[in-house]
Amino acid sequence: MQKPEVGKILTEAYQYWMKTLPYQLLFSVIYFSVIMFAGAYAFRYYGLFEEVNRFSQLMYSDFPAFLKKYEALMQTDNAVAFTMAVLVIKAVIFPLNIGFLKIYRKLDLGEPVVVSDLFAGFRGYHFFLFGIYAVFWNVINSYLLLFPPLCLLWIGLALFVPALVFYKNINFFQAFRISAQVFRKNVFLILLVSLASVLISYCGILVFFFGIFVSFPFWNAAIYVLYKHLIADFGE
Repeated sequence: MQKPEVGKILTEAYQYWMKTLPYQLLFSVIYFSVIMFAGAYAFRYYGLFEEVNRFSQLMYSDFPAFLKKYEALMQTDNAVAFTMAVLVIKAVIFPLNIGFLKIYRKLDLGEPVVVSDLFAGFRGYHFFLFGIYAVFWNVINSYLLLFPPLCLLWIGLALFVPALVFYKNINFFQAFRISAQVFRKNVFLILLVSLASVLISYCGILVFFFGIFVSFPFWNAAIYVLYKHLIADFGE
């Protein structure tokens, strides 16, 4: 089978994204609302809000001094606990991404899409499976962010794990092995599509910032198209 080109993958992903714009918007509203409100609560719960208030005036009079104090604050035990809480919050909302795997597949099969499809990742044991995976992925990724090449490698190796678990109903170890094999055979294609998808997902910030509410979930469409072309096994 001839490998698809980057342009073809992105074009096809764009078509899926355009067909599901209302779901993209709903996804982003739910995702960012949970992150913002739960994150703000955790920030206050661990006392970081009060600590920042004590030196917040430096933001206007001596910004370098403000940054220095803020960096010192984020090294404290409470800040570390807050960081872990944010990782858990992101893990809890991660299954929302799985809904697009079901939505895009239903489009291919010609089946009607309903709003409840967006919450497919929260049903039954799937919620716990994908929540645990997201915690594991986020913890590793948070450390690898200091080393961008390793971060990209990790993203590529684990890219298809959620889709494989969802479509083929296999365990994470099997899914990671298959995902890693596919990545090794298509390194440049997957890395280029991943980088382009990240840029597209966040480019909405440039459109009065609110554009990110529809551009952010583009990443899921790119993953689905890559899966369809490189793995093409939906366990049906």
